[in-house]
Amino acid sequence: MNPFIVDLSHLGFLRVSGEDARDFLQNLTSNDISRLGEQSSQYSSLCSPKGRMLASFLVFRMAGDFILQMPKEMLERVKKRLSMYIFRSRVSILDADLAAIGLSGSDAETFLESVPESVMGIAKHDSGIVIKLSESRFEIVTEPEMALSILEKIDGRRAGKSEWERLEILDAIPVVLPETEGLFVPQMANFELIGGVSFQKGCYPGQEIVTRTHFLGKIKRRMMIAHVDSEIEPSPGEELYCGEEATGNVARVAPSPEGGFDILAVIHLENRESEIRLKSGTQLHWLPMPYALP
Repeated sequence: MNPFIVDLSHLGFLRVSGEDARDFLQNLTSNDISRLGEQSSQYSSLCSPKGRMLASFLVFRMAGDFILQMPKEMLERVKKRLSMYIFRSRVSILDADLAAIGLSGSDAETFLESVPESVMGIAKHDSGIVIKLSESRFEIVTEPEMALSILEKIDGRRAGKSEWERLEILDAIPVVLPETEGLFVPQMANFELIGGVSFQKGCYPGQEIVTRTHFLGKIKRRMMIAHVDSEIEPSPGEELYCGEEATGNVARVAPSPEGGFDILAVIHLENRESEIRLKSGTQLHWLPMPYALP
């Protein structure tokens, strides 16, 4: 894969800081924030009391603060929800003035000044940090004024948001969008399989249901990757059908270079071997998963 570079301006950031920031997030999110150091990142989520994902984000640390990265359209929703729990905590939640640059390709590492040792690891960059999202996909997080000069220095093919989104789909990385808010328990979106859930930490909203679902093994739906040969782009949250019965929802969508669209689809496992279609009637064709499903 030839290296390409993407201006990830569709992403936004919240900065959670203050003396109680770690405990504050630890009591609200699905992952173990207490284990997050300066050299690692993690996926995490906010859940409803019924265990449904209300938001998902990538979490890392910069200058001692906790940074939550998510689609820009989710920023105000997450900020408002987190602010409901501040009470007397010594915590501030503000928009973070940061920019992200994506870099992908088999030799992407050669364009970086420093490379994290492992996936989800972080290395210092002269103007920010580098996060290793997969073996061939990296993200540079920096100050906005530095992003343009970094883009100019890296001699790679420029790509757009949709190409980056497709790579995330092929890596089976879910993201909660306004259209899918509250649709999925974390396990439905394979969130625990990408390290987004800790089953050893203490309570957080929805924790009892998420943990009970895990230990009882009652996962009736799972997320899978599919391709649809459709001229009309499916919508996140759109229902999927097995025969006349609804069996799940579209979680994420991106155009495929071969035509049509690649999607993340959450479906009933009992229909896994059956013909699944969009509401329009277009059939889903399953693609390989990057990790094994239980």
